Amino acid sequence: MEENKKSVKPAKIEPENRSISEKKAAVKKSGKKIYLILAVIIFLFAGGLFVASFMKGTRAVKKAFDREKEKAEQAVFQSYYEQGYNAGEKEYHVKNRGVITLGNIRETANLEVLSVSDVAYMIENPDSSNKNTQSWIEVPGTGVFTVNLAAGEFLVDDVRNSVYVRVPRPELLPMNINIDHSKVQVLRFASNTWNSSISDGEQLAGKQLNEARTKIQEDISSNLQYYEFAEKSAVSLIENLIKALNTDIPDLKVEIEFF
Repeated sequence: MEENKKSVKPAKIEPENRSISEKKAAVKKSGKKIYLILAVIIFLFAGGLFVASFMKGTRAVKKAFDREKEKAEQAVFQSYYEQGYNAGEKEYHVKNRGVITLGNIRETANLEVLSVSDVAYMIENPDSSNKNTQSWIEVPGTGVFTVNLAAGEFLVDDVRNSVYVRVPRPELLPMNINIDHSKVQVLRFASNTWNSSISDGEQLAGKQLNEARTKIQEDISSNLQYYEFAEKSAVSLIENLIKALNTDIPDLKVEIEFF
């Protein structure tokens, strides 16, 4: 019985077995440290991405804010500018506004703007048509350039004290070729027959005068410089006519255009 009562002592762990356990514990502990380090790295990386994304979003928001701020400032400036301009415009024209009148200018069909003198020499030699009559004459005449104001457009702006005129270019019409009959000179006249009558002479004279009229018109019309002079004269004349009718508006502006 005494032998059975002897306590059973735990088996001693051999040094070799303790070494393996310790190694396992160390490996396990080391694994936990690695996981912890990896978790910290992942956290820091995720935090860095979050910060970068946040900063990028912040810059975008700031840029959009600055853009909208600039638009708002421009809108406010434009609004105050227009209000100030309109107020100044109203104040100015209340003090200086006049009623512009054009009188009967718009009813003038042929406003004479330039007169040009010319001389035509007409020679009629003997042939079967004039019954052997010879006639050389000198014909002085004038061509008058006119502007048809009745066909023009007149835009009156009482607020800005201005008149815009758009009229046809000056022209030289056949009816505006004038022959000064009192100054027509006969340079040579001869008839080879006694049968010539007064009516024959009159017909020849009429023919030569008509030809002279046509020649004078052609001579003047072919000179482009006359048209330039006519336009300058028309501008000055129309402007002075309108201003003469509106002497109570000293700052009246007249703009003239040809078509």
